[in-house]
Amino acid sequence: MDAPLTNAIPQIEALARQTLDRYRLPGIALGIVRDGELAWFGGYGRADLDRAEPPSADSLARVASVTKTFTATAIVQLRDAGKLALDDPLVQHIPEFSQVQVRAGTLEGVTLRRMLTHRAGLATESPIDGWGALRFPTRDEVLAALPATEVVIQQDSAWKYSNLAYGLLGEVIRRAADQPYEAYLQAHLFDPLSMPSATFDLDDHSRTRLMTGYDPTPYRDRPAPAAYAHLDGIAAAGQLQVSIADLAQWVAFQLEGDSRILADASRAEMHRPQFIEADWSAGQCLGWRATRVGDRVYHEHGGGIHGFGTQVLFNRPSRTGAILFINMWPPHGGLDLAKEALERILADEPADRRAVDFSPVPEAYLPLLGTYCAAPGIWVDVVWRDGALRLAGSQGKSYSLHAPAELEPTDDERVFRVRGGRGAGERAIFTATRQGQVLGYALGGFEFRKLDA
Repeated sequence: MDAPLTNAIPQIEALARQTLDRYRLPGIALGIVRDGELAWFGGYGRADLDRAEPPSADSLARVASVTKTFTATAIVQLRDAGKLALDDPLVQHIPEFSQVQVRAGTLEGVTLRRMLTHRAGLATESPIDGWGALRFPTRDEVLAALPATEVVIQQDSAWKYSNLAYGLLGEVIRRAADQPYEAYLQAHLFDPLSMPSATFDLDDHSRTRLMTGYDPTPYRDRPAPAAYAHLDGIAAAGQLQVSIADLAQWVAFQLEGDSRILADASRAEMHRPQFIEADWSAGQCLGWRATRVGDRVYHEHGGGIHGFGTQVLFNRPSRTGAILFINMWPPHGGLDLAKEALERILADEPADRRAVDFSPVPEAYLPLLGTYCAAPGIWVDVVWRDGALRLAGSQGKSYSLHAPAELEPTDDERVFRVRGGRGAGERAIFTATRQGQVLGYALGGFEFRKLDA
């Protein structure tokens, strides 16, 4: 463990115990993901009130709406495979959806992208009662109820959370992939990421690992065991059960990437806000929600289902995330514990904690290094940092136009593609004398002259 995490652990442990007692919670499981792995875990209270054991990193919980982040990723995978487009109307993939009642907006306005971001205007739930009846509709019942299903507000007019939307996205996955939703996630997400505990249906073994979930009771401290109702036809909205040990693999993928799951560009697209709240406090991404705490941005998703409250969040620049399970829902409080834990870790985080890359500069790049200037006074340094050739702000100069940016090599050793910043995607073309002395480079309509040329 590095120093910021090591220093924060006593504070986090004290905070977890205070949270457990203050809100009279049965149990808390808290994991910290750092640099691609589960770096720390703490279990507090009891996984089952009739037994003395605290939750472990291998204990299972129902993570409810955190399931939606997996569903969203599957949709983007299928987009990348050419099976669908994010701006496709839902009716293109589920023709039966043409039967819904459109109270506001349009039928075609219910697109996959808007469903992923809760902007489609769909009702929150299927017209068939599930939460109260403790029996959720089957896939066939959800589809049969479409004539009674409503689009209730204008698309893009407001953020309107919809379990129904994600349940129907599960059906889109089933049809586009030509296999059951659960089987698709197993083959394309759980297996590649080594998440053996992840399951939509409990068998005898996984049932013994499931923490006992509880309902709060208003007039006594001991909560009541919660009912277990399978989400069935809207499983893609919240049926997943998984351990913190395995969910850490999911958070690590968000932070580190894995080309078997998504190309880096698609992963970044999923993390990019599609809609920003009017007060700029939060943005809705594809599956995830981005929120700001001071200068830090967290991507997060919570979950709540009979007996279980969950929070998953991560901070991309620090490559740090947190996972919280509470085996009572709705809890009296405590769901902010994951964010509070990260805030304590990152309070001591250095501005840049990456290890210095001491790799030598490739011989061909040595003549490129130095300070360049373009009229009427734009200064840029070409440097070798962190194993790459880069444009950097020149020391003492406040305006550098194209820096910071990375220079990606091409087949021509004097031509580079710019990655990042104003010049992103354009070519930086260096010129030199016949003797190899570098004279300067051209980029974005500016001619930069090397000062020692």
